[in-house]
Amino acid sequence: MSAFYDIWIGNQPKYTRLDNTGWHVDKTMPQLWNSLPGNSEYYTAYEDDSASIILIGQLYESVDITSLLQQCEQYISGDVSVFDEPAGHYALIVYIKPSKQYHVFTNRLGTYHLYYSSIEGVNTISTYYTGLAKTSSIKILDWEGITGFMAMGFFPGNTTWLEGIAILEPASHYTFSEDLDLLSHKRYWNWSFSPAVENEDNLLERFDGLLLEIMSFATANKKVALPISGGLDSRTLAGVLAKQIKQPKSVWSYSYGYTANSVETKIAKRIAKAEGIAFDEYIVPQYLFEKSATIADAVELFQYIDGTRQACMLDELEQQADVVVGGHWGDVWMDDMGMNTMNEAEFFKKKIVKRGSNWLLENVCKPYYTNYDTFLKNYFNNWNNQHSHIEDKDFRMKIFKTDQWSFRWTVPSLRMYQASVMPVLPFYDKRVVDFFSTVPTSIVQQRLFQIAYIKKYHPELARIKWQEYDANLYKYKRFNNRNIFYRIVKKIQRSLKPNDDISRNWELFYLNDVGRKNLEKILLDNPAFAKVVEIERVKELLQDFYDYPTAANGYRISMMHTFAVFMKTVFND
Repeated sequence: MSAFYDIWIGNQPKYTRLDNTGWHVDKTMPQLWNSLPGNSEYYTAYEDDSASIILIGQLYESVDITSLLQQCEQYISGDVSVFDEPAGHYALIVYIKPSKQYHVFTNRLGTYHLYYSSIEGVNTISTYYTGLAKTSSIKILDWEGITGFMAMGFFPGNTTWLEGIAILEPASHYTFSEDLDLLSHKRYWNWSFSPAVENEDNLLERFDGLLLEIMSFATANKKVALPISGGLDSRTLAGVLAKQIKQPKSVWSYSYGYTANSVETKIAKRIAKAEGIAFDEYIVPQYLFEKSATIADAVELFQYIDGTRQACMLDELEQQADVVVGGHWGDVWMDDMGMNTMNEAEFFKKKIVKRGSNWLLENVCKPYYTNYDTFLKNYFNNWNNQHSHIEDKDFRMKIFKTDQWSFRWTVPSLRMYQASVMPVLPFYDKRVVDFFSTVPTSIVQQRLFQIAYIKKYHPELARIKWQEYDANLYKYKRFNNRNIFYRIVKKIQRSLKPNDDISRNWELFYLNDVGRKNLEKILLDNPAFAKVVEIERVKELLQDFYDYPTAANGYRISMMHTFAVFMKTVFND
């Protein structure tokens, strides 16, 4: 059973997601349909004489739905100038009866996606992009959006695969008429950075209290799954969960690696054992082509299709848990962007534009969008100029990654969890955003704040190896994989045994006979795709990839595979 709670405002919809129930009329609002996964746990509807409200998703703090509707009404009418949105993973839809207007509120970081389609006079608001795309009477590829996707791995701004369908942006209030014409869009919250001088111990104490508050509320009375890696974010959450849970059996953890010798799973096992949390380890199976349709319907192809390892855990998650806790974006808040050694243009070129994207831009995008290079530069420069009031350029680039990369790339991958259970996202909580908007970059740089936090509040976890440095948090500065002596030792060790380790998804899925056969089928036996990308170019890329399976070629193949699945799903239907 999925945890997708889909809504559709407009003409009667045709397509449902995964195993959701068929579309049903919801009398809370005119033209409203819902498609739920067999229960309504994360779908709340309420109405009074003047208005109605739908909340999709999960709040991370106690909020009365009647009070929330009243607050929305006051903001809409202009009685208050600030919308104090709740914390959580959700979206709000409000209908004002006297004016017959619809109002959509996205949350602070836009984690629950909604889309607006306006094509040939037919207007629709929905959470289900694939349904909108397949229903569209005219399907015109949006080459600005696709150019951004091919270059960076995520769609820029509010663009999507098709012209006429836009994603609703974060921290925003949208107003639509009775006929669903878009009347206005404005942000109710804007980024700021006001670093304050504060004792580090006080900051650590506040941070610990904040995580405990979020996790205690979001996981109350639920069976919790926690994926653990060899990094710091999941071990931080493991420590918090172990501290706040009253029934240890309500938490189950897991990790997966590409081989039985995975360093990541070994570290994860030690973390779980240190906190007394149940743990299972897995080897990532060859799931991609078997689960391709499920992945496509979950991430809606806004992330490359082979990039969601969560897909191999759907059955286990459904059996073991009610929610899954993700540590995503902790590394962004609790690190620096490296801007002390580069300028903004270098950051975009080195950290955002993907290695291997040059071939995609020249061979896929350029025939339809010759000014792709100018577009990409202008896109980033315009965004950077709009946020020039943030003087700290490191935090400004952190905002870019959150506002663009996370919103358009990370969040779609989190929907893979939602194909089974609802994700809990503590590092996306608005209170975490507010907290780190006051912490100086010098405190969080090089993960120093997080390391200090783990040492102080979870010292048993600080003694466990950190995969990135191959040393624990007490020794990583003295002997780690950045040191020349360490590298010499590791090189000798590698020379004594064959190096057959798989370290990337594309290596696992494509570099075998079965993977090659399936890949060639979707790329070469796909009439809709062949109309857009020259088939000889595709054959050349395939040959080059299998002759030289580099990271750049792996990225190109992943993106071409994703594009081909979109074309087959939407245009061959």
